[in-house]
Amino acid sequence: MWHPAMYGFEPEDLQYSRASQPIAPGSSFNTWWFRGDINKPPAEGQFLELPAGGVFTGQISNNKVFTDWGKKPKPDIGKMASSAEGVGLLHTRDMPGIPPEQTKEVMGCGLGIAYESDVHKIQPEDFAIISTNRYCPWYRDVDFAIPKDLPACPPGGCHCMWGWIHNERGGGQEMYFTGYRCNVTGATGVIPIPKPAIARKCPYDKNNCTIGAKQPHYWLMGERNNNHQGYSDAPFYNEAYGFAHGAQNDLW
Repeated sequence: MWHPAMYGFEPEDLQYSRASQPIAPGSSFNTWWFRGDINKPPAEGQFLELPAGGVFTGQISNNKVFTDWGKKPKPDIGKMASSAEGVGLLHTRDMPGIPPEQTKEVMGCGLGIAYESDVHKIQPEDFAIISTNRYCPWYRDVDFAIPKDLPACPPGGCHCMWGWIHNERGGGQEMYFTGYRCNVTGATGVIPIPKPAIARKCPYDKNNCTIGAKQPHYWLMGERNNNHQGYSDAPFYNEAYGFAHGAQNDLW
């Protein structure tokens, strides 16, 4: 998900694509954590602005050039996420042009937050998923509903992450994890997000779903995994792991 608040944004490169490439299985922690760009912070004053009780719209594409921050004019809303030209899709065999609700292999992506302004103090277990979009990635413009009771960030802001693991039937075994500096706007909540737990698989037995705040999926990396399912059993940001579509209002 592209935004000037991301780590490793490379603002001078308008056709930058490395951030859209998946993290290879078996990667070391320093390679996959913040995509290895933890020492490439966003420019001063750049934040993802997350409106409490509102919607944040992100942009997903296989190249920055197809976003608001590329050199081409932004195409119409509704273009495909992969090229923003309406051709080719991201790791799915679903037919282009069908409504996202009819897709079979688009498994959802998640937006998480950690209430820490110093990026070097954050651990993987500190992030809690606050919103998911069940039909992401399909279109380039992706809406994330933000819980209304999120508390304000500390001085210096919070940090956020975007994660996606695609259906193993649509390509290789790959994980995406991108980090951002972020802030919660219009916050009135005062109760901190509890320590997030690992999201358990529960496609049929909903009694097995993790209740409350849940961590992102860290899968198939060489270090610091919290999900140890095999190559043919990818974890997703959807109801099969207890993530409701939209704002995660069960955080508390």
